[in-house]
Amino acid sequence: MMPLITEAQLIDEIGCWLKTHLSVTVQSGNRIRRGLMNEKWIVETDKGRLFVKCYHPERYKERWQNTEFRAGFEDALQLQLLFYQSGGRCPEPLALDGRCMHLLPCGRYMAVMTCCPGMMVPAGQMGERRMYALGRAAADMHTVWDSAAVTGVGVAIPRKEPAYRLSRERMEQTWETNWDAARGSAGHIRNALQLQKAIIDSLRQDDLAPPAPGWAHLDLWADNLLFEGDALTAIVDFDRARYSFPAMDLGRAVLSGTLSGGGFQRDAVAAFAEGYCSRRPLPPGSLVQAVKYVWCVETFWWIQPSMETSSVVPVRFAEEMMVTARNWEQLDALLEGS
Repeated sequence: MMPLITEAQLIDEIGCWLKTHLSVTVQSGNRIRRGLMNEKWIVETDKGRLFVKCYHPERYKERWQNTEFRAGFEDALQLQLLFYQSGGRCPEPLALDGRCMHLLPCGRYMAVMTCCPGMMVPAGQMGERRMYALGRAAADMHTVWDSAAVTGVGVAIPRKEPAYRLSRERMEQTWETNWDAARGSAGHIRNALQLQKAIIDSLRQDDLAPPAPGWAHLDLWADNLLFEGDALTAIVDFDRARYSFPAMDLGRAVLSGTLSGGGFQRDAVAAFAEGYCSRRPLPPGSLVQAVKYVWCVETFWWIQPSMETSSVVPVRFAEEMMVTARNWEQLDALLEGS
């Protein structure tokens, strides 16, 4: 059991670490209260602004004691560093002795990185120009990581099977468990689960067949993107980056950036595809396949018996799953040009 530590003690240890290892003096700090449990600050120092993130062990429960599990976060930060060093639009993780996760005396791990300018744009409100910029940046990110894997850069060499490979049997078992748990749930929740089951039953082998594997950000949604006007200034929060399927980044970006008012903004979808194609090939039908694959992976995260008590963010994701399910057979037409 990790000893309890107050926020003041944690801030003091962070300040001492920055002074000792980076020779910077903290002048002030602004706590960012977003996300689940992990503590984050924008820190003003005598050498500029830094972003500090402390990983809260309770967020990850017993998994945090697993060295291999923690190593996944280090790998994700190293992938972010690769992208930054290639000229990618993201913060620079500050490394010490080759590592980007740093251990404080209290036993907490943290990451320190530069700050990027820009503001978040609400989900569904990005528009064509921002989606074009996001498409270009996503393609650049995937290309950098693919190239690093081909040339043998250590962190980019896959050590496992791709994450989020689909299994019809596992999907059906999960649905049965959720359906049993929803016996006393409201009618609209049971209706949502019934629609979910209808899609699962209709899945073709092409829907379940994984697209090409590769490194992916896996959290490419509105809250992890910064813009100045129409220009993308940064992709942030690489914690989930893993060897998986880059198509999941495409599907998540389309769902988060172009779904508004119960439908997809076709011009914004086309702009995203155009931006991606300007840097990297995108075969016809790729975005439809990507959106369907994301639905298959994420549907059980957001459509479940407890969703009635969810906060704003899960409600948005649940809406994306529901709109996709209701329009499953029309996705080719709705995402025309993909």
